[in-house]
Amino acid sequence: MRKLSSALTCLFCLMSVLSFSVKAEDTVKAEATLVASEVDSTPPLSRAENITTTYIHYPFEKLEWVDPSGSLALSGITPRRSVRFTVKRNEIVTKSYMELFYTPSPSLIPVRSQLNVYLNGIMQKTIPIHKEDLGKKVSTEVALDTHIIRDENLIEFEFIGHYTDYCENPVDTTLWLNISAQTTLHLGKQLLHLANDLSSFPLPFINTSTGDKTVLSLIFPQEPDLETIKAASIFSSYGGTISSWRGVDYPVFLDKLPSEGNAVVFMTNSNRPVFLKDYPKTDTPVIEMADIPGTQSDKMLIINAPDSQGLVVACRALAQGNVLFNGPLSRILEFKEIEKRKPYDAPNWADTSKKITFGSLTNFEGQLSSQGFAPAPIELELNLPPDLYFVNGSRIAMDLIYKYTKPSKLGLSQMRLIINEKLIRSYPLNPDEETDEISEYIPLLGNLNIFNRTNVDTSFLRAQNQFRFDFKYSLMFTSKMNECNTIVPIPNRVEIDPNSSFDFTNIYHFTKMPNLNTFWQSGYPFSIYADLQRTAIVLSELNETSELNTLFNTLARIGSQLGYPALNLEIIDARHEEAIKAAGDKDFLVIGRIPDVLSNNENAAIVLNKTEQSIKTSFNDSMPNRFTEEKAVAVQNIKQSNYTGIGAIVSYRSPLSDERTLVAIISDSSEGMSNISQNIIVNHSSIIAAGSVTVIDHNRAKNYDVGDSYYIGDLPWYQRMYYMLLESPFLLMFLCLFSALIFCVLMYRTLRRIQRARLRLQALRKEQ
Repeated sequence: MRKLSSALTCLFCLMSVLSFSVKAEDTVKAEATLVASEVDSTPPLSRAENITTTYIHYPFEKLEWVDPSGSLALSGITPRRSVRFTVKRNEIVTKSYMELFYTPSPSLIPVRSQLNVYLNGIMQKTIPIHKEDLGKKVSTEVALDTHIIRDENLIEFEFIGHYTDYCENPVDTTLWLNISAQTTLHLGKQLLHLANDLSSFPLPFINTSTGDKTVLSLIFPQEPDLETIKAASIFSSYGGTISSWRGVDYPVFLDKLPSEGNAVVFMTNSNRPVFLKDYPKTDTPVIEMADIPGTQSDKMLIINAPDSQGLVVACRALAQGNVLFNGPLSRILEFKEIEKRKPYDAPNWADTSKKITFGSLTNFEGQLSSQGFAPAPIELELNLPPDLYFVNGSRIAMDLIYKYTKPSKLGLSQMRLIINEKLIRSYPLNPDEETDEISEYIPLLGNLNIFNRTNVDTSFLRAQNQFRFDFKYSLMFTSKMNECNTIVPIPNRVEIDPNSSFDFTNIYHFTKMPNLNTFWQSGYPFSIYADLQRTAIVLSELNETSELNTLFNTLARIGSQLGYPALNLEIIDARHEEAIKAAGDKDFLVIGRIPDVLSNNENAAIVLNKTEQSIKTSFNDSMPNRFTEEKAVAVQNIKQSNYTGIGAIVSYRSPLSDERTLVAIISDSSEGMSNISQNIIVNHSSIIAAGSVTVIDHNRAKNYDVGDSYYIGDLPWYQRMYYMLLESPFLLMFLCLFSALIFCVLMYRTLRRIQRARLRLQALRKEQ
């Protein structure tokens, strides 16, 4: 029996080896089917990549939750602080440590004072503070346990400080320890090979686990058509909604793979990149995840369809969430379009058609509460449509309900309302109460209502707002020379009721244009409809990679600001004049050269001539002689010069409709267009666009306001009159005098009529 058992075991092992060999051979064949059959194709599909450990260094100031200075301050009131870092799912940490720099107060008692370091709730090291360390910057290395590192991680610092043996005061200013911005987190990472499983989408293509921007290459055949670019536009805006504030960069490649990173390939049965020319054809739109051969972790997302219209269907289905992802490949057998969006209903914008509750503005559980001896401020973000009609004296309604632990009757405790770093109001905390309610309502024109206690001035509001509710408690400790009673204070807790609300229902949509700041901050006016159904994009070159990169980065920016993909935008070739005229009832976003049909009026000429002049002279202080005399032509015809790299964003009223706007992104070269595409990535540039012309050179921008102004929106006639009078005091004075004159004339005629009637009555009485 033993011999028989041994023989069966050997036979089983032999069959396993043969089965593995067959599977390996099948894998090689499948991989060969995926890539081009030509070994000498340029560029090659395979990219050599070794499995190595990459050491990433994170300065303390780059981690989340640190102070604005980049350091971290600990004290007796706030003895515990934390920072956050994340690790991508396709990475494994093999080694981790922290190079810690800190400075302890010179008044601390050595050894009894210490600093504890925790990782995800588990203590990593206790650092005693020695006598020679007091008042000096000290460095030490803290090893971190890699086995407890996960996707989201928390490093906590606990300060235990003592400055006297008798009657310590936790609010004493001598109790402090500062963790320097020089502190650096070191992580040794290895990339993992992820299975080709679309159920993990958007990973690994769109980054959602760290604060880094996503760099995702988009690959097209040598000659992409309008429908293919439209499909990629929908995908790029969808990627922006997923990445949100992190930002997305979409480098564009024609007929080749990038040197590194993940990629998305758009192709049809008849038009595909050369390295996938032998890829199997399809009769339905298909989305597939595949390895980039020769790499350890890089992936391709292949969007394949029988024709380019099928690519649009595939990207719409993907953005709408209609694709059932399971396994490496998903076929789209049935697609139903969803209803088009209504004006101003972007998911990331507050719905001003009804009361906005604080609970609807929260991003995570517990955001409306805080606790501690000095509770951290409660913060909320409020994104509004950028064209709300706020004039001098405008007010909004706010119903605020908040709870708090009773403060001490000694001293003064208060809650401060701060909007966009400006103090609006301070409300005292009643020591005899645990809850309070503030109801505020001021009419639109600012007429004071005597029944209201306070009011909120909307002059501090803009498209993106941060509300901070900062609860400040007075902490008082007393002691006598010969007597000391030690009292352990109870941490305070404060809460904002989620049913608290703002009311913008009486605010109109009406704004002055052109205003590139609204475009920069909220994608306006294209963002009036979140799906961009009233947007026409005009491309001057369909195969210019820098222009396509700018287009996709712009749409990703708008998608991240709105939280919704551009499902219904229109792509037009600049050479097709009739197609441009047919889209005259839409707002135009022009990338590259502006066609004549959109620039052949006097106002456009004024704006474009100013743009040309600004491009030539705006940055001449550091880069003289940039342009030659023969280059004094219209901006839309700017050609590449010896010195390149300047671009501009311009805006003016559409020549095809008085109620529509044109925004154009132009440059002096492909380098200038690439410069704009990098600056337009959300949260990755300090540049701010404004006015009607913004000229951008690397990380600098200059804004100009030229050309005719106009207004868009819906405002009642009496509000329009009020708006006009605000800007024309002389007209207001004239109208007042005219009104007084009319009133006097009417009163005179009325009194004369009364007098005549009285005299007539007296005459009748005398006759009788």
